[in-house]
Amino acid sequence: MSTPRLPHVQSLIGLARSNGIDVRQTLLRILVDQFVAEPHHSAAEITRFGELALHLIVKADEDDRAIIAAKLADHPQTPTAVARKLATDTIRVAFPILSRSMALSDDDMFLAVRSGDAERALAVASRADLGLAALVALEDMDDPRVAAALTARLSGPPLVATATPAAAKVSDVGRRFLDATPDARESIIAGLALETSGGAGFPISGAETGQSIELAALSRRPGALADALAQDLRIDAATARRIADDEAGEPLVVAARALDLGREAATRILLFAHAAVGTSVGRVYGLTALYDAMPRVVALALVQSWRDAAALPTTAQRHGRHVPVHALDGSERTGARQAASPVGRPAQRMASPLRPASLRLKDS
Repeated sequence: MSTPRLPHVQSLIGLARSNGIDVRQTLLRILVDQFVAEPHHSAAEITRFGELALHLIVKADEDDRAIIAAKLADHPQTPTAVARKLATDTIRVAFPILSRSMALSDDDMFLAVRSGDAERALAVASRADLGLAALVALEDMDDPRVAAALTARLSGPPLVATATPAAAKVSDVGRRFLDATPDARESIIAGLALETSGGAGFPISGAETGQSIELAALSRRPGALADALAQDLRIDAATARRIADDEAGEPLVVAARALDLGREAATRILLFAHAAVGTSVGRVYGLTALYDAMPRVVALALVQSWRDAAALPTTAQRHGRHVPVHALDGSERTGARQAASPVGRPAQRMASPLRPASLRLKDS
């Protein structure tokens, strides 16, 4: 942070140097107060604040650490290193960070749950932006308070709906998914797992469907994979190209899960679709894990949204011909271990009642 914004800090430093007074705790509170007073900071200011805060936190008492944690939990630019430091403190200090801070990643939430501390798990469970890994870890905990917190998420009041037409809502989530970062995509999947209690109508894939997509990926011919996706998912060519060309890989995982191609086929497609994915063992492993964790109803909802997005502009021009599709049978009702709704995104819960996540386990 720049010197002009910290006049009191400079005075305290000068006083401490001249008289040998330990003002570190006071300095920490002033630093944090001045940081949170400004909604936006430059990269240099954030870096400098992080360095100073980390140096001063270790000498602060628990009362001061709890005070600054509560203030920093709500600031959008809190340095990740500072948030992580506070998140591993006593639960009194860590709770506001674990429950509210946007500086924590999905991995941070997962590690907090896997620590085995029920209080930390409860703090994470209260977040509105849970990722898949943290939610799975929460459901694996044998603690009645955590189970009650997850149940409360499922049975809580529905989110306030907007006046957007239903078809536009469905199509919007597909667009947002394609536009999102990998971490944000996992949050969208988690939110849909909570919202979606039934699958959109979609034909059950046959062996030839998976083979056509896999052969297209193996051929590495320009446009081949996009053509196969457009045909088998029944989506428009532009969306199919976005899925095929997406180097992060999550849209391809959604396509494979919607068509129920199986883990091995999905892995082979990912290996050959993009060099950026195929040459990274860690990335392939992560995407395969996403395939395993994603309920099929979520993948179906995203594919349906891509189809509806293409249909919306031309709805008035169509003749209204109904194209029958197969509804999901009992064997395809996959469960949602992810009871979350992403922060800052216009997602709405479905009006239909939701079963507890433990009763909606993903099919094999």
